[in-house]
Amino acid sequence: MQMKRVTWTNPSTAVARNLDFGFAPAKVEIWDLTTPNRFEWTADMADASVFVLGTLAYTTTNGVTPLDQSARFGAAISGFTNAAPGVITVDDTASFGFAAGDTIKVAQLADDGSADDSLNGEFTIASITATTITLVESTAAYSVYVSGGVVSRVSDASGDPVATENFAIEGVALGTSAVGANSASMVAIAYGDNPVT
Repeated sequence: MQMKRVTWTNPSTAVARNLDFGFAPAKVEIWDLTTPNRFEWTADMADASVFVLGTLAYTTTNGVTPLDQSARFGAAISGFTNAAPGVITVDDTASFGFAAGDTIKVAQLADDGSADDSLNGEFTIASITATTITLVESTAAYSVYVSGGVVSRVSDASGDPVATENFAIEGVALGTSAVGANSASMVAIAYGDNPVT
């Protein structure tokens, strides 16, 4: 049987989080070591549900949802402004390690072809937030963003190449009903059905 243990400490305001186990869990136990409390989910339960052992309550929202993502090599793009400098809106920057000075590659993006320069290509990061990447370059004269696209790191600020890595998660998303108390020390133990050889 597969088994993996993950530990973390919640921030001062506990928030939903993804846990990557590397396999599809059949059962997940979540322990709040500070309160104390325990949450449990099995694959037989509905997505987003959780059983709270401390109160013997079964919750059907904001609980545990299985995640089995296909290969993911970069952040998904949802917007790209034609401006000086250009700004890319993405789903997440932290998971991919983006930093100022990195060279990034934009690929699989649809633009309207209205200019000679496509938004697909390599750019340099000036700054980042949780969901935006501001470029060093101006994209004011580029074609206009239509949809899709992925942005990935090519090299770091020193110019050293960044290895391609699959950031897909095989595990669970913990909603606010299962994530535990504010500032709590947490442990999750996942069990899978597949034998370990």
